Amino acid sequence: MNASFQVVLQTFTIDVEFSSGGEPFATERYTVDATDWYRAQRDAIEMSVCSPYDNSRIPDLTRRVIGR
Repeated sequence: MNASFQVVLQTFTIDVEFSSGGEPFATERYTVDATDWYRAQRDAIEMSVCSPYDNSRIPDLTRRVIGR
């Protein structure tokens, strides 16, 4: 007997804010399919490392999810 189940994904829109020295300078919006809001946030942060705003030349770079 094989047990099977279906994972239901929802589509979330997540905004990630990029800051330098505590001053926001850019925001990018990501559309993420995930099982819940927390997973969607984590996935968006991971996706944001491919952003042109994630640049090692930017001092004190930080990213955060902006609540929606």
